[in-house]
Amino acid sequence: MSPASSKMIDVNFPVIEYHLSDLPKEWGRKHGEAWRDAIEELVEIRTALMLEKNPKLGPVTIPDLARQQWNITAAYDADLASELEGIAEGANTSIDNIVILNNYTDFRDIQLDDQGCSAAYVNRNGKPVAGQTWDMHGSAKRFVCCLRVPSPNHGGSSIVFSIVGCVGMMGYNASGQMVGVNNINTDGARPGILWPVLIRQLIEAADRDEQVRLMHSAPLTSGRSFLLADRQGASFWEVMPGLCEQASVLEGGQLGHLFHTNHCLGTRARTRETAIALTSTTHIRYGLLEKKIGPVSDFDGLYDLMNDHENYPQAICSNFQTSSQDPSVTCGGAVGDLTTGKVKMWRGDPVHDSNFVSREFQF
Repeated sequence: MSPASSKMIDVNFPVIEYHLSDLPKEWGRKHGEAWRDAIEELVEIRTALMLEKNPKLGPVTIPDLARQQWNITAAYDADLASELEGIAEGANTSIDNIVILNNYTDFRDIQLDDQGCSAAYVNRNGKPVAGQTWDMHGSAKRFVCCLRVPSPNHGGSSIVFSIVGCVGMMGYNASGQMVGVNNINTDGARPGILWPVLIRQLIEAADRDEQVRLMHSAPLTSGRSFLLADRQGASFWEVMPGLCEQASVLEGGQLGHLFHTNHCLGTRARTRETAIALTSTTHIRYGLLEKKIGPVSDFDGLYDLMNDHENYPQAICSNFQTSSQDPSVTCGGAVGDLTTGKVKMWRGDPVHDSNFVSREFQF
């Protein structure tokens, strides 16, 4: 169950268009104005969830942590900070609230977070595909959206999976690159940048070398596993305060597959991993991917895998409710053909969700 809300807004998985003729603050302002009521509701929900999970987060602690994260983010990337300021301005809310909305999982990492995603890259025939599910607290499903963002480095635009009020959670660009992300539970959490800011930087980066430099230098708050995929290969990186480790890689057009859920695979990262809650599905989903990814060879096959229901409700496409306060479900996902530029993003579960919505894009 999500916290009580008098609004119960459903944004119906919109595509929010940004235009090259506008400055980043104007992108954010229009975004915030258009979805003001939904942003207000989502902030209320996420603040209540944090307080339910960890009562030590109170009316003094939350603003203090939010301000620390905002100051680090503003110093790190002025353009994305300006976009976030615009969202706050357009939504008639505070920067602290926009930090909470964007960085909810990092606040939650003060305690273990039992939410996660499944990400995969497949290249069987020189035509690679990459995708991931997005599993999070079920209250977020009504607020999922897509952003179409100008991407000068890639001669077109990027398509970014997000929620209203957030600058992005995974995405694809016109050069055939995909950036995905999973939570990993690691020690050493500290105030840092809003992780969606790094997602947008990685999507706009020129190539994987630049992406790796960005990950090494980014002052993250807590652990993340990043999928960096393009037409020549892919790699999973496990990144946390003080460590950036490559966990798996395919390079130079090498055929094969890579996948990841929410536990550490890297040698050094495993020494930093905290105990995973007994109700976590990360090992279950990893085992299902390991079992089922072999026959996948194309876009349709990966889409089917990301929506696979074997062992439901603890499936790759999951509606496993870990507790009444923490119902983690597959709120959506994305799959892209990195050669043809076809991308599909969706909200919900195509089998068990009467409000399932999907969008297709072509670069």
